[in-house]
Amino acid sequence: MFELETLLAFGVGAGLVALAPMVRRMGHVSLGDSMGQAGRSMAKSGIKVGVTVAGVASTAARTVAKQAAEAAESLVDLVAEAKSEMEATPVEATVTKTATKKSSKTTVNSVPVQG
Repeated sequence: MFELETLLAFGVGAGLVALAPMVRRMGHVSLGDSMGQAGRSMAKSGIKVGVTVAGVASTAARTVAKQAAEAAESLVDLVAEAKSEMEATPVEATVTKTATKKSSKTTVNSVPVQG
């Protein structure tokens, strides 16, 4: 809602600035001058808020991009570490160790069966 109000204030301000010369030509010089000044002030305020919001959004986007890059780097490091561990330990040795650790009993439907 805040953005809509800012946009509206900018639009009204720009409209006042645009209409001020016409009001002056119609013979209302002081009204035209005050409309021009008020319009400039409103338009400037809208522009300032827009620039501030754009700066904050840009900073937030850079922060998110930096954090995403760090997360991706961590993931790449983990994959490289896992690959190096896999190369250091052959797959056959891992399978043999796991098979010898299992007992000779097998469970079927939670009932022990001698194998």
